[in-house]
Amino acid sequence: MKIVADYKRITQQRGSFRVVIMVLVGLLALAGGIALRSLQPLTLNTVQGQPFSWQSEQWTVVNFFAEWCQPCLREIPELNHVYNDQQYRVLGVSFDELDHEALSGVVARQNIRFPVVISEAVADLPVSMPIVLPTTYIISPAGEVTMTIRGEVTQQKLQKAIKQAQSELL
Repeated sequence: MKIVADYKRITQQRGSFRVVIMVLVGLLALAGGIALRSLQPLTLNTVQGQPFSWQSEQWTVVNFFAEWCQPCLREIPELNHVYNDQQYRVLGVSFDELDHEALSGVVARQNIRFPVVISEAVADLPVSMPIVLPTTYIISPAGEVTMTIRGEVTQQKLQKAIKQAQSELL
C-alpha cells in the first residue's frame, strides 16, 4: 500500500510541475507576442484604399464618429479643414459596425475628405472604443495618446489642444 501511495504522490507532483511549466511557457509566448507586436509599426487600410501608418512625424487626430450622431456630422467640415491644412493628420473611425461598402457610402454622403477606417480596425488601434460620441484622440508623432476630447470639436479647439499637448511633451 505504501508503494501505491508513494507512486500516486510522485505522479501528482510531476503532474503539477508539468502544469506549472506549461502555464509559464504559455505566459512567455504571450509576452513575446505582445512585445513583438508593439515593435511592429501599425498600418491600417482605409476605406479609401490607402495605408495609414499609426506612427508619423506629424501629430494625428483620431476621431470616432457615426452618421446618426448630429455633433459628429457638424464637426466633419472642421476635420476636413484640419486635414486640408496638412499641419496634422486626421483619421476617422466609424463607431458603427458597417462593412466597407456601407462606410464608403457614408464617406461620400458626408463629404469626408480625410482617411476613414472601419470599426473592426479598432482592435488594432492603441485607443479604446469610446462610450461617448464624438470622441477625438490627439496622438503624438511617437504614436502615444496625449489627449482625449469628448464632444464636438472645431478646428480652433483641435489646434489649441495639439499645441497644449506639444508643450506638455517639451
